Amino acid sequence: MNKNRIQYTAHRIQRKNNLFWFLVFIVAINYELLTINYLYCQIHKEQFENGFVFIHQEKTGVGLASVNLFIKGGAVNEKNEEAGVTSLMTQVLPRGTINRNSEKIAEEAESLGATISASCANDYIEVSLMVLSENFDSAFEIFADIVNNPTFPEEEFEKEKVKTIAGIKSKMDHIFEVAYDKFNELIFKKYPYHIPVSGYEATVSSLTVVQISDIYRKNFRPENMILSINGDINYERAKKIVEKYFKNVKIIGAEEVVSENISYNKKLQTKPIREIHPSKFQQAYIFIGFLAPDISKQEYAIFKLINTIIGSGMGSRLFNALREESGLVYESSSFYPSRKIISGLIMYAGTSKENIDIVEKKLNEEMNKISEVSDEELKNAKEYLKGTYLIDHRTMQRQSWWNGFWEVMDKNYNYDKKYLEEVEQVTVSDIKEVFKKYYSPEKTTTLILK
Repeated sequence: MNKNRIQYTAHRIQRKNNLFWFLVFIVAINYELLTINYLYCQIHKEQFENGFVFIHQEKTGVGLASVNLFIKGGAVNEKNEEAGVTSLMTQVLPRGTINRNSEKIAEEAESLGATISASCANDYIEVSLMVLSENFDSAFEIFADIVNNPTFPEEEFEKEKVKTIAGIKSKMDHIFEVAYDKFNELIFKKYPYHIPVSGYEATVSSLTVVQISDIYRKNFRPENMILSINGDINYERAKKIVEKYFKNVKIIGAEEVVSENISYNKKLQTKPIREIHPSKFQQAYIFIGFLAPDISKQEYAIFKLINTIIGSGMGSRLFNALREESGLVYESSSFYPSRKIISGLIMYAGTSKENIDIVEKKLNEEMNKISEVSDEELKNAKEYLKGTYLIDHRTMQRQSWWNGFWEVMDKNYNYDKKYLEEVEQVTVSDIKEVFKKYYSPEKTTTLILK
């Protein structure tokens, strides 16, 4: 490549980056105004005597209501031999109650313009409802029936079990999914996060209705529940109907779930871990990361910024170093998941097999350079993080979700606003100090799928 071509390429990259950060800045400013005037108004929180937590936020004039029920627990509390049981339970949960079969639930929900779904994550279970506000009372009755009175019909259980196994098998055709699961097994092997939320084909195949019923009884306890309502429903109306179905709920005879992983081996890693796995794919995939603080730690917001700098968006270091400048990868990014027990700062890249060595080298170089942050780079990262975070609040469904999420993760719903304040307060010295505390080359874990 001649000198003029190099200069043109560099100019084009710089121009794209400048435009990218300018757009992010404009979005962040406008959404910050929206945050003050709209997102955090009229929020109520109440806890019933049975431990059930209720959060309400009114948005008049939208004609819709969003309900998100979070249940503490999730896949993190599963036994290894029952991997996937909680996820399977959530799939069968809306398929029948004492009062309704699967067809009746679907018909009634559809007639009300309502959607009801359930899912499982590592640290929590979620059941959600979206409905026209004029039909809220009727739809919420169906929602409460599903939560409080599921029957887990054998026929529906078998159907969902087949679907789940098919989904697990289909993951084997996606290189990212295969590499990610293997990497989690490696980096989180001392922690419950090493198991996929959906489980394994062998474990799911052996599950029974009795097992998913037991998981339901152990987790769906009022003291584990946080209900977030957001939308065109006033507080008095919402409170009345929530009290009707949840204030006096008690699950008789259910034993509180106790994680078998309650005592974790937190011995510090003293040498790097690196594994190479052969695969059927034509391309290669590389994951590199190290253990990072959980969501309760003071460094949480700092690590969110570190992750933004290294791998979030087109302005990140990984995008520029591995895609724009060298063209070595077809995708590259990083993530720092919000977890209760432990987390990780994780980089990944998809590349050709002949470029594995150089891409791995560049990923490690970028990891080692994380603490080399300028004031300008930090400022840009803050604007990007705030902008994307607030954009994710643009619907009341997501606003309801975030209020409940922070509660179930033991941060309190008002952390939704405090989080942005913590991000704004981070300094370059904070990043250098925290990164030095958690990272060294001997603490890295590498998984290569080739």
